[in-house]
Amino acid sequence: MKAISFDVDGTIVDGKFMDRFWNELIPKYYSEKHGIDYSKALEFVKKCYDEVGDKDLRWYLPDYWFERFQLDIELKDVLEEFRGELRIYPDALEVLEKLRDKYRLIAISNAVREIMEFELEDMSEFFWKTFSCPSDLGDIRRKPEIYIDVCRSINLSPTQLLHVGDHPYFDFEVPTKAGIRSILIDREGVNGHIKSLRELEDFIPL
Repeated sequence: MKAISFDVDGTIVDGKFMDRFWNELIPKYYSEKHGIDYSKALEFVKKCYDEVGDKDLRWYLPDYWFERFQLDIELKDVLEEFRGELRIYPDALEVLEKLRDKYRLIAISNAVREIMEFELEDMSEFFWKTFSCPSDLGDIRRKPEIYIDVCRSINLSPTQLLHVGDHPYFDFEVPTKAGIRSILIDREGVNGHIKSLRELEDFIPL
């Protein structure tokens, strides 16, 4: 094993940050734009999300939703509005610091590059490569081929990469099908292999 790839939201960065982006801020802007009650805006926006589904590339594209909801806003302004709520998991910083001298570290996300870079701004020094699948590869991690494309681009075989993430499908089932050893983190300790990144030492030398 020569490299370790990490999902970002829910693995490195507290997933509540992007949850609020999609499920609080976007409905708020929709409510203000169209002059309707926030609760009705929230219900409508979530219904639209469900119609598309999280295995569709469009689900992850803020510009698609801004246009669909007729919102006159810029992504960078929305992100800056709640920058103070971005939280990096303490165990992530600790483990990345330990790992970076032993392995090549990669960040791989279904978020567009502007969001991913915003989230990793204070951690860019840890990562050898970063991949925004929608922005860089034109798709999300719904098929093994995406992971294989990442491996090709960094001249590694799937067996030389370990992937760590929190989504049972995108971070475990798909990379496993690509021949990549994968570890599922569930910070609630219910369905994952680990509930803290510190537990990686049970699988690899830190």
